[in-house]
Amino acid sequence: MAIPGTITELAPTLVPLKPFPITGIEDMAPDHFAVTPEDRALLDSLGDLVRAEAQMPPGVAQAATALHDWANADAVLADLVAEPVATRGDAVVHRYAAGEDALRAEVEPAGYRRRRVVVSADGANELTQVYAQRADGAAEEIPADRFGEYAVDLASGPVRLLAHFGRRRLATPWFTI
Repeated sequence: MAIPGTITELAPTLVPLKPFPITGIEDMAPDHFAVTPEDRALLDSLGDLVRAEAQMPPGVAQAATALHDWANADAVLADLVAEPVATRGDAVVHRYAAGEDALRAEVEPAGYRRRRVVVSADGANELTQVYAQRADGAAEEIPADRFGEYAVDLASGPVRLLAHFGRRRLATPWFTI
């Protein structure tokens, strides 16, 4: 039963549309253009170029991802020494070490979807620079305070720390703050 004023009432009178390909400029405006065979050949060549440009070769995305991982290949990957430890309040302390160099990262809430990360040396050598690298590859330098700690407020999400102990560089594994 058809409901008055709806598409079901009009359905028997509708003509189904058949898909048709648009093959060139004359299909878009047939009354305004005279397309010569040379124009047709040019349009076909341009169409081939545009289609080829729009397709990414299969290995390009994979190669770009692999290169991103090699951005800091000369940094020593630090190991998580112990499970993250909850401190008083809502902070969590991560401790990473590689050889005699050790890094302590304390993560605490700093507002809506933001975390304060405080990084300090926890080994024999002194930190000279610290960077926080986000998932998109951007690295933000963390400034040192007067106590020798490096503190920054970051948006929640995956991060890894890149630390310089003099000439030696250390990179933590990715962790979520």
